[in-house]
Amino acid sequence: MGEIYEGYYGSAQTPCTIFEYANWYVVEGSVNVNHAPPWSGLRDGVNVETIQDDDCFTWSEPIESLEQLIEAVEY
Repeated sequence: MGEIYEGYYGSAQTPCTIFEYANWYVVEGSVNVNHAPPWSGLRDGVNVETIQDDDCFTWSEPIESLEQLIEAVEY
């Protein structure tokens, strides 16, 4: 019912936690929720900046858990 990945972003390769549900994903602490096709490469160790998004929306508050992402997607 969703996945949690460890990835990174930026030239400093800043570690981050990524929550994914129904092909929607968000970096922990972000309000930017992105959609990526199943073939986009979302997995452990991914550089978030290389994921090819095809849709997005902004949530009203930072998302800190998989449960919050599910709530945002199903809203």
